[in-house]
This record gives sequence, C-alpha cells and structure tokens, in this order.
Amino acid sequence: MSIFKGTTQTVRFTSQPPGAEVIVNGKSSFQLTPCELELEKKVPKTKINRRNEYVYTFVKDGYTSIEIKDRGETDPKVLGNCFTIVFFPIAMAIDFATGAAFKYQKEINVALHPDESVKDKTPPVISIVSPKTERGFVKLHDKRQIFLKFTVKDDNFVSYVSVNNMKLVENEEGFYQITLNLAEGENTIKIKAIDSRDNVANEILTVKYEKESYQYTEADEIPEIIWDAGDETTGKYYALIIGVEDYKDPEIQNLSNPVKDAENLYKVLTGRYTFESKNVLLLRNPSMKDITGALEDYFNQLNDNDNLLIFYAGHGYWDERFKQGYWLPADAQRKNRGTWIPNSLIRDYMRGIPARHTLLITDACFSGGIFKSRDAFKDASKAINQLYELPSRKAMTSGTLKEVPDKSVFIEYLIKRLEENKQKYLPSEQLFASFKIAVINNSPNAQVPQFGEVRETGDEGGDFIFILK
Repeated sequence: MSIFKGTTQTVRFTSQPPGAEVIVNGKSSFQLTPCELELEKKVPKTKINRRNEYVYTFVKDGYTSIEIKDRGETDPKVLGNCFTIVFFPIAMAIDFATGAAFKYQKEINVALHPDESVKDKTPPVISIVSPKTERGFVKLHDKRQIFLKFTVKDDNFVSYVSVNNMKLVENEEGFYQITLNLAEGENTIKIKAIDSRDNVANEILTVKYEKESYQYTEADEIPEIIWDAGDETTGKYYALIIGVEDYKDPEIQNLSNPVKDAENLYKVLTGRYTFESKNVLLLRNPSMKDITGALEDYFNQLNDNDNLLIFYAGHGYWDERFKQGYWLPADAQRKNRGTWIPNSLIRDYMRGIPARHTLLITDACFSGGIFKSRDAFKDASKAINQLYELPSRKAMTSGTLKEVPDKSVFIEYLIKRLEENKQKYLPSEQLFASFKIAVINNSPNAQVPQFGEVRETGDEGGDFIFILK
C-alpha cells in the first residue's frame, strides 16, 4: 500500500454557499471552498482529534460554523499483503506505520446556515458592467438585442437574481448575463437580487431602441491607398509574447506546450500582420523580473498612437481568499504569493501604458481588470475607423475559473483563424467570435473562452485591429 497507494490522499471540500475557510485539525488550510487539499494519511492525536482522524471546520462570516469528523478506515486492499507470504509481517507494519493502510472520505460537502445572531439589513449591490449607462439610460441604434452583463455583491449569500422575472445563475467569473430582444421605442429592464437574509435590491434600466435613418453603403468607402505601418496616424504595432513551461520550483508542475504556442503566435503575427519583428518581444520561460521589466519598457517607450498585444501562456491560479488571479513566472514559488504576478498588476500596466489599443490574450488556468479623432485606415470602412478611433483595453482568455488543458485548443484555433484570415482589417472581437464555438466543441473539458473589456483601464468602446501586410 505504501508503494501503490502512497501515504497521502487528496480530499475535495465544497460548501453551499461557497467561500468558506477550511480548518483542518485546528489549523487553517488558507483555502476557501471549493478546494482540494492533499492530506497525510497518518494523523497524530491532539486535543482536537483522535489518532488517524481529521476534524474539518468550515467557517464563513455570517454563517454558523460546521464541524465534520473523518475517521480513517482501514483500506481493504491492505489485505493484499497476505499474498506476499514471506514479507507479510514487514509489509503490514510499514503500511500502518506510514498511514498508507488508511483511507478517508474523497469529498466533504456541507450546507452552511445563516447565523441568526447576525443582524443584516443591507441589500445586495447591483453593478452594471455592460452596456455603458448614463443615469440608468441606454440609447441604441440598429440593435434589436441588448447584451446585459452585471455583478451582484453582498456580504451574505445571494440567493436569487432575475432580469424581467427570469432567474439567472452567476457564471464562473462572477457575472450575470443575458441577451434581451428589444421593441422599438423605450424598453424597461428590471433587475432584482435577494440575499440569504431576504434583503432585496432592485435596479431599473431604460433602453431606447431607434432605427438609424441612414445606412452606410459601399459608396461611403474611401478609395484604397497604400497604408504605411507605423505612420503618424496609426502608430506602431508592438507585442509582448510570453510562454512559461519550465518552472524552477519542483512543487510546480512543468508544462509541455506554452513556449511552442508562443513561438507559433510570434510567427503568424510577424509573418502575416503588421507587427515588425523588432517590435515583438518573445520571452521563453521568463522570470517575474523579466516580465515586469518588459512592461516597464513599454510604459516608457509607447505613445498614445501605438498598439500593444500582450500574450501569456503558462500556469494560472485563482485565489478565492484574495479574489485575485495570478500568472506564475518561471521563478514562481508555490508557497510564496510574492513571487506570482497578480492580475491587478497587469491591469495597472494596461491602464498606464499610453497605447491607443491594448489587447490581452491569456491561455492559462482560471483565466478567471487614449485616442486621436482622425481616420487611421484610409482604405477601411467607417465602422473600422470608428473602432480604431476610440481607445480600447480588451482581453480574450482561454477559459473561465476552471482548469484548461496543457495542449491548448484555444491557441490552436486562434492561430488557425489568424493564418486563414483574408480580411485586411480584422477586429479582435470578430476574431474571437470566429473560433469561440470551435474551442467549446473541441476542448476535452468543455472550456468556454471569454472576451470583453478590462474594466477601469481606459476602454472607451474601440477595438484592437489586426492588419494584414
């Protein structure tokens, strides 16, 4: 058993509502549900627990703590030692001495109940993410549908959320979203949220849909002329491409494909699009200092007419306790968050780097948040020029708050679409839409890639435009 089963066991912890701290035999695991912990099978006796027994305590503010005892049982497979007739006494002694002879529950799931002694009269807070509203009002032209995305925050568990009496469920990224059909004229959208203390919040959004009286035609196009990459109108195209697969800390598992994925993206950007090789930095297995140093260089080098693409492939981690996502550079240490790169730092650089457009593409687990008013592309449609004119801070990720496979279907289809594209001007949102369904249908774990603006970084509704050479 010591050889084939080992002396540790992985136990999964879940709770309803999630976000409960898991305390094991009186010591915090520093993990919030849902989570997995690798526990020693041999457990010494303490004041809290018996020998070979675990006591799990689930703690969450506003809820009554729950204690679960998990007594180690003798694994029937230990009797397999009987077949080693000569070594039977030794094998049995080793298995019990190391704890390998014991087994515990594979999953612990609890339902937490509100602490009635806590008085809470504060309703949930509803925040509209998109579309942008002005005092609860949105005006749309030639859009018969509206995509509504919002968050609901509360100190307690949010038990019910609806839009126009249609119940919604929070996605893995913490958003509620729905697409609604619009009637011509004013439309009223009612958002309702109730927490576990029966506090109710209501938000009313008025959307006015009007048909545009004038439609653009091909006659509106400006005659095609030769576009010079990096002129004073469009600025230059820069890219920071990061692939991390070899980690110095032996406790962090190495990967197989990120560097190759990064190299393939480098080839397609410099080969087919207006990214000059001198303006594209490819970092293979960089340290934290390498990555932040490169971002600092872009902060000092770029101007508000340039365009920046940032790509990262490697390990990612979502810390439920900190409500923060991280990138793990090659010199990251598993037990030291100070060696990880937080999403908040990436957002700060996206906000601070003076580029007109910044596009962030990440392929990692728990992937999980400026302009001039003149036409940039003289041979492009007014729609493309409008997207380029307005500053943007967009991101596309390979998945939500879940693990993604080492062999990336996301990168495979991203590069394939870039290689097959025949449009001279390709907005990043259109690029994403062209391969999203293919990723969902062909990923081994049904990963759902995401696209949207990075909040509070200066996005004004524009888009990053890929331009063929």
